[in-house]
Amino acid sequence: MAMPFLSEYIRRADVFSPNGITRPMPMRSLAQNLPDHTLIVGGGAVGLACAWALVRAGAQVSLVDAQRVGQGAVWASGGMLAAGFEACFELEPEHPLAEPYAAFLRSSQRLWRDWAPEVQALSRQSLGYEQQGSLTPAFQASDRARLDQGEALAKRFGVLTERVDARTLAQIEPSLARGHGALVFPQDGQIDNRAMGGVFADAIKAKGGELIEQARVKTLLRQAGRVCGVILEDGRELQADCVVLATGAERFADLPDFARMTPVKGQMIRFERARHAAPKRVVRALSIYLAAKSGDRLIAGASSEAGLSSLDTDEETVLRLARAAQAALPGLEGASVVEQWAGLRPQSHDAMPIVGALEPGLQLALGAYRNGVLAAPAMAVMLLEALGATSRTAATDYFSPERLALRC
Repeated sequence: MAMPFLSEYIRRADVFSPNGITRPMPMRSLAQNLPDHTLIVGGGAVGLACAWALVRAGAQVSLVDAQRVGQGAVWASGGMLAAGFEACFELEPEHPLAEPYAAFLRSSQRLWRDWAPEVQALSRQSLGYEQQGSLTPAFQASDRARLDQGEALAKRFGVLTERVDARTLAQIEPSLARGHGALVFPQDGQIDNRAMGGVFADAIKAKGGELIEQARVKTLLRQAGRVCGVILEDGRELQADCVVLATGAERFADLPDFARMTPVKGQMIRFERARHAAPKRVVRALSIYLAAKSGDRLIAGASSEAGLSSLDTDEETVLRLARAAQAALPGLEGASVVEQWAGLRPQSHDAMPIVGALEPGLQLALGAYRNGVLAAPAMAVMLLEALGATSRTAATDYFSPERLALRC
């Protein structure tokens, strides 16, 4: 897609500063700026993070989800907190928002360091947060050029990284196949994504938040020119001063076309009793990623199938993932794939997050795409800014629903 220049990318900004675009807010207390009651639709990573940020600030929050919270895309994800890898190997360098997005991911990774112990202290379940780093190995000599590109982008985006040779790679990750060196991202990490829903639910309820599960939203409720709640499929009305849509890849009927998500299907697999073969840190290879999780799980993924909304898996993709995983980790040879599943990533028109007001009483927190777990805290902080609870920063303008690129 042809992208406009950055100067045309943001429709408006009141103040330009050497550090970016800012729109200072008047000095008020959180209680004055936040809505009396906020209703969040969607209990995935972003919805949970938004609910936590609001109750953490002392707001009254209800979160409604069609399933149980944390059982959708976040459950199906890899739980990666890999801002370094994403900036250097997945972010399109020529995207007009490349620099702001790389900084956004790094800020969210830093937020996780504060949030993880806070929510963990309010739950008996283990979030599985760790920051042991990730690495991207070059298994083929031809892969070294990709590492060169990644290293150059790390310098451009301010990502902390270290290039190691083949001998060092074999020392720090002896379970991996022989390679030609690697790029190490020491600040990357992961959580146990399948535990995120339960841990955050405990923390949100401990702070006075309300969870309404097994309740699908049918449409928005409007009165006097503003959104004032939602209507559930069973006919119930839930009223609120502000509604936040964090509905992921779901096609929510009330949204305009520019704010609707394209689903990008991702298939993943899990190996049986393979923890012995697991690497010490997350491996983000160029064709496969591998991560050890709680309960003796070793997961591998993931496919990327744009426009597909089915959650079915297919044997061809599963076999391809298994072979790539076994090639990267020779100790997996002969190990059985005991679970296969799929999830849907929500991709916006310009593949960037959308956070902010769409109309009076309605806020969006959408488009996390392949980084829902990683980006969730930063998107929640942007929501607070959009609501006026904290000073507005450049990120809130870069990723606003008002940006022109969403309408191109």
